[in-house]
Amino acid sequence: MKSPENNKEILTMKPIGIDSWSRPVYEDQYGRLWKDITLGSHTPELCSALNNAFDGEPDLPIRRPFFILAAEEEQVDKDKSFQYQLLDRFRCDCDYYLGYGNRNPDILPSKDEKEHIEAMKRIWLSFPEDEKPEWLTWEQILEYEKAICTKE
Repeated sequence: MKSPENNKEILTMKPIGIDSWSRPVYEDQYGRLWKDITLGSHTPELCSALNNAFDGEPDLPIRRPFFILAAEEEQVDKDKSFQYQLLDRFRCDCDYYLGYGNRNPDILPSKDEKEHIEAMKRIWLSFPEDEKPEWLTWEQILEYEKAICTKE
């Protein structure tokens, strides 16, 4: 019987969805589930799914070569919930940076103030006009930019 343990061929990963923590989930040709712990970056880092459960925690890192098949339809966050969440997280990072973060750039994901604001702008501009967040306007992003990127 062929199984991942006794076969040295390349694992072929088929995208099967996104788990409740926004991690892409893949199934190999043996039925084992794998999770991308980088949340779908260009360089995926796959870990097995604990108990082979779709919403199971990532477990052990993959130790074999693998190939990811293209999805039948591109896996895009159609309701844009991840982009909204990320933009809100970046907004919270700005508030913390300006308050208790003591203007320390190390608390920002990019560790650079200008990169952080540019990322916020890119995300905000990626929304169609009728889907722009009501809780964060372009003017507010520019205010954050002025407050964060201006050294006192």
